[in-house]
Amino acid sequence: MELISSLGITSSQYLSKERFISYHHQSRLLFSLGNEVKNVLEIGIFNSLFTEILRQSNYNVTTADIDPNLKPDIILNLTEDFTLPKDKFDAIVLFQVLEHFPYQKSELALQKLATFTKKYLVISIPNTTHYLSLQIKTSFLLKARNLLFKIPLFWSTTPLCDEHYWEMGLKGYPKKRILESVAKAGLSVKEEYIDPTFPYHYFLILEKNK
Repeated sequence: MELISSLGITSSQYLSKERFISYHHQSRLLFSLGNEVKNVLEIGIFNSLFTEILRQSNYNVTTADIDPNLKPDIILNLTEDFTLPKDKFDAIVLFQVLEHFPYQKSELALQKLATFTKKYLVISIPNTTHYLSLQIKTSFLLKARNLLFKIPLFWSTTPLCDEHYWEMGLKGYPKKRILESVAKAGLSVKEEYIDPTFPYHYFLILEKNK
């Protein structure tokens, strides 16, 4: 796996309209957990924008990344044996991270992270589909109305991103398999979400089983 700082990605390339949609939902889903969450570990930081959003909202944030050039608080390789402080983090968040490892290693990382969070994991993973999204928005509606029709690319084995080992919806990686891995890690799905205007990111709030 290449370090993200070595790929030459600029902020203008990274901060697309779709990326801001994801930042919105990352924040919204974490905020929805209310006062239960104060101390957060963010894994995979790149430009640290989400970190700043959380800190300005009075969260205590610790950052972790495999890339030392990003200057995280913790250098963390999820594909190796690792340890984290126990009973410190109310939530561990990692968005578009797990697909950068072979699936078996992603599954093991999820299981280990479940042991270190006090209560929640909030994640997103790529969701590869053919889709048709329709939105109706008028001055008479307080909220836009959306319709989303999607078909997973179950016949394809090629991720949309060259840096990904797998993506949900591809051959061998149906949603059912992802949810089985979640259950195997001792986690339950508290909430799942796909934005109909950008269904490539599949969001999950996972709660540690008691």
